[in-house]
Amino acid sequence: MEDKRVIRFPTERRLQAAARAQAEHGRAGGQAVPVEHAASRAGESFAFLSLEVRRLPRTESWIGGDVAGRILNRCVLSCLEILSKERIPVDLAGTVLRPVIEATFSGSDAELRAVKAGLAVRDSIRKVQREVENEFHLFGAITAGTISEMETGVKVTTGSPQQVAGRFREHAAPSQLLLSGEVWQAVREQVDVAGPVDVTVPGSDPVPSYPVSGLRE
Repeated sequence: MEDKRVIRFPTERRLQAAARAQAEHGRAGGQAVPVEHAASRAGESFAFLSLEVRRLPRTESWIGGDVAGRILNRCVLSCLEILSKERIPVDLAGTVLRPVIEATFSGSDAELRAVKAGLAVRDSIRKVQREVENEFHLFGAITAGTISEMETGVKVTTGSPQQVAGRFREHAAPSQLLLSGEVWQAVREQVDVAGPVDVTVPGSDPVPSYPVSGLRE
């Protein structure tokens, strides 16, 4: 039975499924459509910001379920308010207890804008909680991907940014924002990072991620 607490807005999976369906249709009609010949526009790179709000109860916590729900709601609303100013696609996923906010940044400064937004969200989550309520933390990641448009008009995402971001979030410490190698290379002149954190990715060797320390003056 489907868990009604899960809120999902599939984007990349829907596009990938459409591309596979188009390829299957071409083979069924005797007209194979090789991917390398189907793209009508060069790939456009983007930065993918994935933020999870998670509660880490303290031993002496006094917060009950209703109060925790209201605090979590404030955290999510503050995230959405900050990202709404960017005028970019934003998805709300995850579960009721562990919501995930995802946003896609495009353009030449996509990576830097994503980092700034992630840091602003981290700070806002701290501000909407009183000291005695400070049990909700941000676990974030920024990865990179590419969108290509097929001759049929279907847009296909490559680079698996959502899946990689999900793995990065699981390795992030509370209030930590991890960058993929591609994102770090793009912002290394404007952003300081701590030592790399190795992230295990199924089917491949561990890959390094880079925790953001802050923006350079």
